[in-house]
Amino acid sequence: MYERILVPLDGSQTAEIVLPYAEDIAAKFGAKIVLVSVSEPGAADSVHLYSLYLEHVKEQIQRQLKGRKTKRGAKLHSAILQGKPADEILQYVADNNINLIVMASHGSSSRGPWFLGNIAGKVLRATKSPVLLIRTPANKAAAKKLVRKILVPLDGSEPGKAAIPYAEEMSRVLGASLVFFQVLEPITGWAGAGTSVPSQYGLEGKTKRKNLALDYLNDIAKPFKERGLKTSTAVAFGSPADQILDYAKAKSIDIIAMSTHGRSGIGRWVFGSVTDKVLHAGDAAVLVVRAAKT
Repeated sequence: MYERILVPLDGSQTAEIVLPYAEDIAAKFGAKIVLVSVSEPGAADSVHLYSLYLEHVKEQIQRQLKGRKTKRGAKLHSAILQGKPADEILQYVADNNINLIVMASHGSSSRGPWFLGNIAGKVLRATKSPVLLIRTPANKAAAKKLVRKILVPLDGSEPGKAAIPYAEEMSRVLGASLVFFQVLEPITGWAGAGTSVPSQYGLEGKTKRKNLALDYLNDIAKPFKERGLKTSTAVAFGSPADQILDYAKAKSIDIIAMSTHGRSGIGRWVFGSVTDKVLHAGDAAVLVVRAAKT
């Protein structure tokens, strides 16, 4: 599933925060890392400088991989592209069967050359390949095991499950635990001052909704547990994006794995809504998977 990993770099330290993650995934999966930089057309000096830069980064990664237990097959490659960054990255992904794009975005307190809304945002909206967005530098103390917990938010729809196979594969190979998570929004429409609260709006109704959600999540988690993966489930009430971010922070989640679609592909989970809000806030890495059209 993760055989060819594309890592776009622009020469900045901000873009390079993705390297430990790309190295870890490549080492465990035996994947090929492809480093790319994009130069303006006809800028020979720029091409030369990027070439030297990428060779330096390749040497750096090779040193890191030597210190890891690397699955046979892990390789390094680099390419200098010319043109508009997002367009060239997308074309390279399409032409070279890239399985995962690992890019730097921004966290809650930083911005950089690849910040969401610029290159990373354009790539994310157009590519069919999964994208892993890294927002903050890896914790050096946890460098040998960067991914310990993966949160998989679900909305009850089939498109919303698109990220599950990718999260499962990371969990299996990286040894991370999976948390299946659903947020239940408050039921609106009741306004009955001085009257009794209908059961569906009261504590009884809330408990019933939570139990149904847990049954749904546990049914999804069951086969993964049977395959030996460490899994858990959790339900929260409130605004989906806020609850996802709060849970990720409180439980030290390393990656939030989300679909770009849900609710028939144009509802709450479509890129630009819940997923978009999660991408723009918090510091956990986000794995974004495009759901098939329904």
